[in-house]
Amino acid sequence: PEEQARNARYRVFADLLRAGEVLLLAQHEDDQAETFLLQALRGGGPRGLAAMPAVARLGAGYIARPMLDISRPEILAYATARGLRWIEDDSNADPRYARNFLRHEVMPLLRRRWPAAARTLARAAAHSAGVLVAAERQIARELPRLRGKRPDTLAIPRLLELPPPHRALAIRALCEKTRVSMPTSAHLDELNKQLRAAHDRQIHIRWPGGEFRRYQDDLYVLSSLPELESRDWEYAWDGKGVLRVPQLHGSLSLVESAGGGLKKAWAERGMLVRPRRGGERFKAAGDKHTRELKAVFQYHGVPPWQRPRLPLIYIGDELAAVAGLGVAAIAVAAAGKAGWSVVWRPDGA
Repeated sequence: PEEQARNARYRVFADLLRAGEVLLLAQHEDDQAETFLLQALRGGGPRGLAAMPAVARLGAGYIARPMLDISRPEILAYATARGLRWIEDDSNADPRYARNFLRHEVMPLLRRRWPAAARTLARAAAHSAGVLVAAERQIARELPRLRGKRPDTLAIPRLLELPPPHRALAIRALCEKTRVSMPTSAHLDELNKQLRAAHDRQIHIRWPGGEFRRYQDDLYVLSSLPELESRDWEYAWDGKGVLRVPQLHGSLSLVESAGGGLKKAWAERGMLVRPRRGGERFKAAGDKHTRELKAVFQYHGVPPWQRPRLPLIYIGDELAAVAGLGVAAIAVAAAGKAGWSVVWRPDGA
C-alpha cells in the first residue's frame, strides 16, 4: 500500500508539472534517515542507499527537496512558534506500515544510544549519492559503446564484459533514458542469471511499469506492454484522419510523402485494417521474393513481441502495407510520385 500510494502521488505530480516548473517537497532529514534504513533492510544497492535526491527530474519539470538537512523537531518548533497549521494524516501513526514502524519504534531506540542517528544516517545516504553520481557519469560515457543494433537497446555481449555493479548501472541508465520505472535488485539479479544462459534463450522479466526482453543479441528495456485482445476484428478506413485501433493499443494515420509510401490511387480504393492472424505472405518494396510475413519480420529485425502489435492494411484481397514495417512492392508509390506514408503510433509514444 505504501508503494502504491507513493507511485500514485508521483504520477499526479508528473502530470501536473510543466516544462521549467519545480515542485518543492517538504521531506526532511528524518525522512532521509528512514529511507536509508528501509533501503538497507531491503538489501538495496547504491541507488537505494543514496535515498532521496535533493533535485530530480519528474515529468516535464523537476522536484526538489530543500529541507533534507533540517530535522523534524526543528521544523515542528518553527511551525509551532509561528502558529502554522498543517494536516496530519491518521495513517502516519499506524505501525503496520514499515516506515511508521521505523519512525515510532526503531528511531527512538537508535537516538537513545546515538542521539545524532538521523543526521548520521542522512550523511551516509549523501556519501552513497556521491559515489553513485561518479559511477553514473562513468557509465554515461560508456553507454554509446554498449548500444545495441536498434535504438534504446544494449548489446548483450558488451554488457556482459562489465562487472555486475556497472552492468546494473548501465541498465538503470537506459531505464531512466527511456522513462521506464526502475527494476528492483531482485529483477536485476534474475536478469544477470538469464543473460549468462545460452545466447539464444528468450528473456522476459516483468515488474510494475516495465519489462526486460531479449531479441538476438540485444537487451530491450520496455514499458509494460498491454495484453492483446481478440484477433476477431477489422476496420474499414478511408485514410482520412486518425484511425484508433484499441485492440492493438495505438493509432494509424497517413502522411503525404514523395515516393516510397502507399500509392494514392490504391489508398483511394478504401482500406481494411486487420490484425495478424498467421499465414500471411508479403513482398515488401525492394524485396525480390514474396515470403511469409514471419520471415519478412525476421529479415527486418522486428522483435517477436512487436509483430502481433502491428496492424495490417489490406486493399481488396492484397496485403498492401504493414504498419511499422513498410508498403508492399505492388502498392508502393514510385520515386518522386505523391504517396502516403503509413504512420503507426502506439499509445503513450
